[in-house]
Amino acid sequence: MKHRKNLQGLTALLMLALFISGCNKEDVPPDDFKQLSFDSEEVMDLLPDGLKNSNDENAQACVSYVESALDMAGFIDNMEVPDDATRSLSKSSNGADTWQWSWNYGGESFTFYWSYEERSGKRYWAMDISYNNGPRYNYIDAWETEDGNQGEVIYNWGWAAIYGGEDVDDAEFLYWKYAWNKDSSGAYHLNFYMDGYDDEYDYLVQYDVVVNADGSGSVDYYMEDEVFYHMEWDVLGNGLWVYYSEGVEFLSGSWLAG
Repeated sequence: MKHRKNLQGLTALLMLALFISGCNKEDVPPDDFKQLSFDSEEVMDLLPDGLKNSNDENAQACVSYVESALDMAGFIDNMEVPDDATRSLSKSSNGADTWQWSWNYGGESFTFYWSYEERSGKRYWAMDISYNNGPRYNYIDAWETEDGNQGEVIYNWGWAAIYGGEDVDDAEFLYWKYAWNKDSSGAYHLNFYMDGYDDEYDYLVQYDVVVNADGSGSVDYYMEDEVFYHMEWDVLGNGLWVYYSEGVEFLSGSWLAG
């Protein structure tokens, strides 16, 4: 569990670093260095109160899965470029402008490299991180369309192994991918995908979420590419759930709006 402990400790320290570095900022340099426009609250506001207020454990799990598929916003809020960032003398590998800043705490040093560009009707972001002046490792890659209706954010936690003095193996990296698409009907199609590992085996977890413009929707939870849990709800928040084992239904039920 060494990787996990390193990841948990470093994640807390990293988020603190990003929070503090963003507390003393004014305008994002340069002015056209835009932020991701996706707003998770727009999706949560569509959910019926009857679903969010239900005391049923399956209804609560349903809301939790939707929130998990939107969890990228918590990271992006702390990824703004602080006003003491400096423009890198060299551009990123794809030619985009890059800004960098450092944060020091308790003898630890982190340097962040954040690039942004616009091309072919999309916005692109990338962040690398170096620890104690060591090599740069990729942390975030993100893109969205200019109207913000479609995009993707990928977090790569594998670089965190360097915090424990370990060699970084791409095969052991932990990836979180968030994707969204708002279609012409106003429905949001959300996807959360986690490719991870522990000391015994690799695993894949995926949520596919649909939140319609009228507030109804569904969640499908997958493990190792097999559906494990399905939930759906109506405009009032009444819902049903189904558990699967090896692709075969073995438990099901329903809940009433709260």
